[in-house]
Amino acid sequence: MIPSLETRHCTLCGREADKRLKYEATFTDHDFSGEIFSARRVPDRRHFRFVECDRCHMIYSDPAAAEPLLTSLYAESSVRYGEQEEEIYESYLPILDRAVARLPHRNAFVEIGGGNGFMLRYGQSKGFKTQMEIEPSAEAEARFRPDASSATFVRGMFTRETLPPGAASLICFFQVLDHSADPRAFLESALAALEPAGAAVCVAHDTSAWSARLLGRRSPIFDIQHTYLFNRDNLALLFRSVGFAAVETFPVSNRYRLGYWLRLAPLPLPIKTGLEGALERSKLANRRIRLLAGNLGAIAWKAP
Repeated sequence: MIPSLETRHCTLCGREADKRLKYEATFTDHDFSGEIFSARRVPDRRHFRFVECDRCHMIYSDPAAAEPLLTSLYAESSVRYGEQEEEIYESYLPILDRAVARLPHRNAFVEIGGGNGFMLRYGQSKGFKTQMEIEPSAEAEARFRPDASSATFVRGMFTRETLPPGAASLICFFQVLDHSADPRAFLESALAALEPAGAAVCVAHDTSAWSARLLGRRSPIFDIQHTYLFNRDNLALLFRSVGFAAVETFPVSNRYRLGYWLRLAPLPLPIKTGLEGALERSKLANRRIRLLAGNLGAIAWKAP
């Protein structure tokens, strides 16, 4: 039986903002499982009904799974990064460098929703006193292998109670805000947990990117896991609306194996399978290609 869903509203413009239908729902009762809510799942065009805010053009699922259900689904989710860990690390490293260069202190480095915490080695390498992964997946916790005694794992969803006020110098969350049941509350909690002049580093999907405009509902960003989807303007406004003093947004490129890019392509399965086989035979599958494929970065600063 399909669990009860709850009505959503634009997290930036509020309940009173008008919305219009973007795409009808495609999910079934079999889609509420940890398997479907695992990171890096092959795109399969399952999603809730998507609507678009008439004011800021934020796109969001409405209705969508309630927060308690999301919490249980992500707790049961699998960790599938595998050999992609190094590619993901290299993709996000320049964004973190951009933020760290302006940080006055390097106390706690916190990542939210990063699986088994493989990004924490960045915090250690840059001289942060402590590193912390906050992640709901039980499997991710079991796979946590810290590089240093200064690294810790906290299993659960990130809330205002997760960290003491002013505890972190930098908080990063990559492809996580899109999954939040309440992005405004998420960012308010991040702001409270940052020390003065601390930074929040975010990567999300960009609904105004060429790939999203070209592919429409066939784009991988329209997925049952994505509760809210942003563009550069409304994401910056959302950060500012909760109290961040300064925000910069920019396109993000990723350097992934050609085989992974093909995996994301919205092609019929027989064609995709044939192309994957051809890539393997030609030994091109593991060649890394950097693309601006539709991701959006944001660095937001707390006032000194």
